[in-house]
Amino acid sequence: MAAVRTGLLAAVATWAIVVLPALVGWIAAPESSLGWFTAVSVGSALWFVGHGQTVVGDGVAVSVTPVLLLLLDVYVTARFARRLFATQREVLPASRVDRTLARVLVPGFVGGYVIAAAVIGLLTLGGPVGPGLLAVAGAALVPLAAVGALLLRPDDDDAPGFVRAWFRRGPTWLPAVWRIGWRGAGVLLLVGAAVVVARVVLTVGSVVSMQADYRVNVVGAAVLVAGQLLMLGNAATWALGFVAGPGFSLAAGSVVSPVAADPGLNPAVPLLAALPEQAAYPPVLLAVVLLPVLVGALLGRWVDAALEFFGNTRARFTAVATAAALAVVVVLALTALANGALGVERLAAVGVPLAPFAPALLAEVVGGACLWVGVALLRERRAERDAAAATDGRGDADDGAVDDGDD
Repeated sequence: MAAVRTGLLAAVATWAIVVLPALVGWIAAPESSLGWFTAVSVGSALWFVGHGQTVVGDGVAVSVTPVLLLLLDVYVTARFARRLFATQREVLPASRVDRTLARVLVPGFVGGYVIAAAVIGLLTLGGPVGPGLLAVAGAALVPLAAVGALLLRPDDDDAPGFVRAWFRRGPTWLPAVWRIGWRGAGVLLLVGAAVVVARVVLTVGSVVSMQADYRVNVVGAAVLVAGQLLMLGNAATWALGFVAGPGFSLAAGSVVSPVAADPGLNPAVPLLAALPEQAAYPPVLLAVVLLPVLVGALLGRWVDAALEFFGNTRARFTAVATAAALAVVVVLALTALANGALGVERLAAVGVPLAPFAPALLAEVVGGACLWVGVALLRERRAERDAAAATDGRGDADDGAVDDGDD
């Protein structure tokens, strides 16, 4: 029961993250004719959206997951799960910890979370939008991700024995590569976020002007800004689509890529004022694809610094390629969640086209990692030749000195 109760509390905590601002926004808009329960209903629907689920109302579907909200939910849920696991480790015999964790604590925690999701789903009844039954079960994405983030750590002393056994079945370098791959995913997202921030700074006047057009009070403006900040994670994945080459679209028929920009007609969201105007770009802008390549090279450097391969070139290339591929897979998963629908017709498909994006980003990041190893090998072999030549030179000099002595 402790696991189920903790799962319920974790869900309530993540629900409060979105419902409380919704209520604040309702209070700050006294001219609204909607009741407080509608604000709770909308906030509850947003809770499901933040869990990677789709909500529908009046034939309009919303399936774009706010990535930062999702990550925040996972973090909060992981804090609850960590406390649960730590408490149970203190009271259980060491021989029973792993079995209880796998058979009782994890299922109970996730089950409690899903039970809370069912209750939250009931709160959307009568509101303008709501989830389906599949969305209630799909909300388990957050507790599963939180539990995975806690347990799938092969280098952690608190990791379950069965997790460490799984990783021991693979190559010896797998635990280190696993850690570096996740770190690389974070670096890729930071690259995308840096591009977004740079663009917003360059167009801050247009963004602020559109924000002022809403004519809301201070509290309403704060809620509006917070909502846009939650979408910065999505914008980071879309910016990665730009730097990888395929680009992204925010409306049907629109595209923003290193080749050209045609953003089309978009919603009056202040953050979208940072989008470039319609234009064709010079070929030199394609150099932005070097950013993922540099991230791949950084991953290769990290792998080389963390591991010693003792001359096994094949294992070295495999390790760096695995780390790079893991980073790309994580980014692709978040990008798939960041994509989706914000409405119908022009807003039915928002985000990065995954079909060209996936192979392009994979080739660039893995290529950069392998390029690092290739250059490192050339340097090492050159250093070995120089050392061998220096040794031969000293040997010849020593032989000459002996010969002179004999003469």
